[in-house]
Amino acid sequence: MNKLLSFVVVMLTTTTLWAQDTLKVKSLADAKTRADSLKIGFWKPRNTQFGINFSQAAFNNWQGGGINNWSIGALFNNRAEYNKNKGVFVSDIQFQIGTVNNKGQRSAKSIDRLFMEAKYAHKVSPKLNWFGGINFLSQFAPGVVYENDGLPTQQKRTISSFLSPGYLSEGLGIEYKPVSYFVLQLGGATLRQTFVASNKVYTDFTEYNKVEKAYGVAKGKKVLVETGFQLVAAFDKDIAKNVNLKFRYQGFLAYSPKKEAPQKNAIDHNINVIATAKVNKYLNINFTLLGIYDRDQIDKFQISQGFAVGLLFTL
Repeated sequence: MNKLLSFVVVMLTTTTLWAQDTLKVKSLADAKTRADSLKIGFWKPRNTQFGINFSQAAFNNWQGGGINNWSIGALFNNRAEYNKNKGVFVSDIQFQIGTVNNKGQRSAKSIDRLFMEAKYAHKVSPKLNWFGGINFLSQFAPGVVYENDGLPTQQKRTISSFLSPGYLSEGLGIEYKPVSYFVLQLGGATLRQTFVASNKVYTDFTEYNKVEKAYGVAKGKKVLVETGFQLVAAFDKDIAKNVNLKFRYQGFLAYSPKKEAPQKNAIDHNINVIATAKVNKYLNINFTLLGIYDRDQIDKFQISQGFAVGLLFTL
């Protein structure tokens, strides 16, 4: 029994001495890093949201005019950030889809967005990082338009769908992050692929818009590869109590293929704004604004805007 007790004491003493050596900190910064790792495992609190919105209106003998309608939409957002030493890995996912239905009319999409991004950044100075990242942008459901063409029934054309178009960008560069909720990225070495995977979308898009290419992709091809400069500005902050504003701007200027005037290379602009106000734990009001300027699509600025009330669950 005494031998067993002696053995246990020796083992506990050895373990304690080893633990003290292991937990020895070299500086206050190292102590904070260890404390953070114990608290959250180097992960910042992950933010996952799922929301569903529904609206409806009905009229019966209503002399003021109106049409019965209903709409439904869903969103999913997930952002995760892993910090260790001078490096940080960020994952960002944003899904939005919705439909509107008016009595006697065809249903139509009210919003449709699929966005995913992964980025690694390494600190050069307190406010400056170098980064490498990849992001993907497309949609879930087909986008359709109708034209008369002098026929008794309108002709339906599918001018977009999943991966038609789809945009994949890979880039290296420098980012400026003066505060936790704002970042400005300059990607001087950016590669972008534009996909048009559907032959039907290619045909319908070119015929409907009377152009030779669909989203810049030439006939017989599935992808357009461009190198260029990319600028990204992102803002995510609670601007008031229970009110969050997310803003993202992405601009891309292609180095190649080189186009001649007047079809010289133009900057592609992509803007996304989401404002969310929480009424209570689950009820929310949200506003969404999407803006696109891309001459490979149309030589006009495109705008999509939506306002909805619904349920929002934070996981």
